[in-house]
Amino acid sequence: MKSQGTAYVLAVFLGLLGVDRFYLGYIGLGVAKLLTLGGCGIWALIDAILIGIGRMKDAEGNELERPPAEGTPTRSQATTFLLSYFLGQFGVDRFYMGQTGLGIAKLLTLGGCGVWHLIDHILIGMGLMRDVDRSSLRWD
Repeated sequence: MKSQGTAYVLAVFLGLLGVDRFYLGYIGLGVAKLLTLGGCGIWALIDAILIGIGRMKDAEGNELERPPAEGTPTRSQATTFLLSYFLGQFGVDRFYMGQTGLGIAKLLTLGGCGVWHLIDHILIGMGLMRDVDRSSLRWD
């Protein structure tokens, strides 16, 4: 079974070369993505988002393996990921997860000059982020 965390990291860092598609077993799509440099970046971006919100499957139609749920997941993985992607620099993802203090700190530092924002975004996309109650995010 293929891992969502691995697929997401490959999509973010090597998506322009189609490595995420090769990993998921889509050899033909991997070659197409490689030859078009991820569809000039657009295809690579869409794949990273689909993997990050948990909507991508492998070539055999199987769901990607995710970390086991912890606690009582109440906040959505997809919502948190999209908030992080579009507004994470302003701490909106942390506010959504109930972490008000961290949200304010992230807002005041503009996502730690982008570094904190990037780390949070990767952790959310890999399914490793926890909310204020230390519960994992809900897979919709």
